[in-house]
Amino acid sequence: MEIRLLTPDDAAAFQALRLEGLAEAPEAFAASLDEEQELPLDFVAGRLAASEDKAVFGAFDGTALAGVVGVMREARQKHRHKAFIWGMYVAPGWRDRKLGRALMDRAMQQAAAMPGVRQVTLCVNAGSTGAVRLYESLGFVKVGLEPDALYVAPHFHDKLDMVCRLPQTPAR
Repeated sequence: MEIRLLTPDDAAAFQALRLEGLAEAPEAFAASLDEEQELPLDFVAGRLAASEDKAVFGAFDGTALAGVVGVMREARQKHRHKAFIWGMYVAPGWRDRKLGRALMDRAMQQAAAMPGVRQVTLCVNAGSTGAVRLYESLGFVKVGLEPDALYVAPHFHDKLDMVCRLPQTPAR
């Protein structure tokens, strides 16, 4: 299994996997399948254009994209010390192989390399106990719970906010 930075050339594979995730686990994402399937491929490619403030990583089994995770620095000046995890997904056929951990490790390395980033945040469905355990094992702690944050007919789902403080390098 190879974990690598995705590029705009990976847009079709990324979009296919993202749509699969939105169909298979709609309660795990803020986006909906209806919204995302309408996005043009060039827009999706733009999401994958890495910069010093954002990156998307993919786990490949040969040429098959098995999982993805994005990390992005907050845009507002007063929030630039934070990055957030988005779009974490591992396809069912590749689960229980520690791909989620490998993807998160790579995303956290990227966040730690962003100058001035002190913490990483994420949101997760409060009922996703496996995901919560993974994030806790990586150093994330629960900081809030929003009841009924997500509606996927016919159910409401609570959202758990989590944060991981990054080790700080000594000032020179």
